[in-house]
This record gives sequence, C-alpha cells and structure tokens, in this order.
Amino acid sequence: MADKDTEELDDIEIEKKPKKWLLPAVAVVMAAVGAGGGYFLGSSSAEASDEVAAEEGEAGEAGGDGEEAAPEEESADMVVTSLGNFTVNLRDAAGSRMLQMEVAVETPEDLVEKVTARQAALRDAIILLASDFSSVELEGMDGKLRLRDEVQRRVDAVLAPDKVNRVYFTAFVVQ
Repeated sequence: MADKDTEELDDIEIEKKPKKWLLPAVAVVMAAVGAGGGYFLGSSSAEASDEVAAEEGEAGEAGGDGEEAAPEEESADMVVTSLGNFTVNLRDAAGSRMLQMEVAVETPEDLVEKVTARQAALRDAIILLASDFSSVELEGMDGKLRLRDEVQRRVDAVLAPDKVNRVYFTAFVVQ
C-alpha cells in the first residue's frame, strides 16, 4: 500500500512558482528602513525641525505662488579655521572622565581675522560649555550633535552680529 501512495505522488507534478510578492515586499521594507534612518540621522533635535519649517516658510514667502526661491549666491569664499585642541573635565559623579576634542569653524573669508582676534573668548566659551556635559550626555550621535549645536550658538554670540556657517569636531574622544 505504501508503494501505491508513493507512485501516486510521483505522478503528481509539483509546480514551483516564483514568489512574485517577495521582491516588492523586500523593496518596501528597505525603503521604510532607509526613510526611518534618514529621519533619525537627519534631525538632531526639535530645533532642527523648527529650522526646516522656518526655511520652508521663507521659501514659500519668497516664491509667492508656491515656487521655490532661488538660493542666495555666496559672495565670499568659505574658510575653515581651527580653534585648537580642547581637553576638559566632564561633569561626572566620579569626576574622572575627560573630553578631548578639536574644534574648527567655517566662516566667510572676511571673518577669519575676527575669529583669530576673538580666539581667547571663543575658547573660553567652548571650555565652559563642554565642561558642563557628562560623559553619558555625550554618548551617541545625539549628544555630540547637541554639543555641536550649542557650541555654534556660543560662537555666534561671541562673534555677534557675525555668524559662523558651521562648527566641526575634527577630533572627539571621551576618556
């Protein structure tokens, strides 16, 4: 009897059809993961989304009928100026953690002399700010982005009414 069952199974042709839904499903999952990753990597804080909203509002106002405004042409070349190495004690319970970092700022070429002249005030502002962070607050990208954003606000305050375009951490070690 077992032989009869196996003979019947041999006579049945099993048709293997490719899973047509598999490729689109994988594509959808990958797109969702990519979009989610871009969202988390692209926005460092609520302030970043506020800045995007403000820029979109300005673009809408400039275009009038929904057209985007043409980007402003920069009249000056940008220059990256190093503010040097910083070593600060972090605000930890044990008091034994340190941050070693190098900071550079991107400015228009005509602002380089002011950055150099105000370097002592800029370094002081950065040291006081960084020493108020704990090692836990600096873990991960969010903590570093928060520190970078705050450094830019402090640098802009020292250089007021001028502003830097961007702050760079060219070295960053927490020990």
